[in-house]
Amino acid sequence: MPAMTTSRPTSAMIKLAADALQSLNPRLLPLPPPSTEQSGGRDVCFVNPTLLCKDLPDEIGMRGVISSWYISPERHVVEMVVVGFISVIALSMIVPRLSRYPTDCANQPDANSLRPPLLLRLLIGICFTLQIVYKLAGYPGKLYMMLMPCNVIWCLHFAHAFVPMSPNARHVLVQLCITYVGLPVVAIATPDLSDLTLPFEIEYFFLNHALLLVFPMYWICSAKVSMLPLAKRGESVLGNFVKWYSMACAIFALFYFVFVTPVAVYSGLNLNYMLSPPPNPGNVISGESFRLMSIGCCGALFFIMRFGALVGESLATAVLLKVRVSAGKGKKM
Repeated sequence: MPAMTTSRPTSAMIKLAADALQSLNPRLLPLPPPSTEQSGGRDVCFVNPTLLCKDLPDEIGMRGVISSWYISPERHVVEMVVVGFISVIALSMIVPRLSRYPTDCANQPDANSLRPPLLLRLLIGICFTLQIVYKLAGYPGKLYMMLMPCNVIWCLHFAHAFVPMSPNARHVLVQLCITYVGLPVVAIATPDLSDLTLPFEIEYFFLNHALLLVFPMYWICSAKVSMLPLAKRGESVLGNFVKWYSMACAIFALFYFVFVTPVAVYSGLNLNYMLSPPPNPGNVISGESFRLMSIGCCGALFFIMRFGALVGESLATAVLLKVRVSAGKGKKM
């Protein structure tokens, strides 16, 4: 009896939250509309009132990004609560343990050392502005697409370049961008171009994603940011790796499951595929657990990219040290 008594209020709370989520947009279909017309001009994209896909403001651009209740509102609520709770707990444990960027050391650059150089700032400003222009010039609501992962990374770069902040905040942003560098790699390798209908928008898609690979390389190659623990902090390489990796995963999960999902429902756009699965070979990522599968794939991707950056930096450091030692021996001789 106590178990049943406890479960009833819980179920009622979930139902209440699910109804609130569904009320954000009562026009969504149970499943996403087909990507191409299947019923001779009678395919429906929204209900209450009915809107045929052919009557969308930009059918070609919007049809592939329409939101739906591919999974139930109740399932969304449960995942939002569970993933959000785990993410908040993880961040509450990690953030207080973040090492401060050592600008106080004699051999460290000043407080502006992590601000991008002028050329990079100009490049970031131009690319970010073009991205906004393309969104504003597209179908109604396309600006919501700035919440897609690679566009969010552009927002991080823009903030890093132009918003006044402490060296510690800049350091955190760079570490996150390095961890997320796999996202533009995947976007280039498996592009979804369905909503890119404006002149040169496809070409710009590949250009701006390629540039997202350049910025992390600059920070690592310039030695202003390291994948290794900061000097004199007494932290192990493993501990430093786990800390930044876990933080990046927690922020990503919290942002998309808790904040972006309601926006996707409200906007009627499948932002970051939070309401139905992305196109994928063999529909491997599908079914009720597709979001958990997706975030598992993202977690694996973040691990691979950060581990690759760590190994690459370690090898480069070892080679440079060997070269310096050899050069020192040559001078003594």
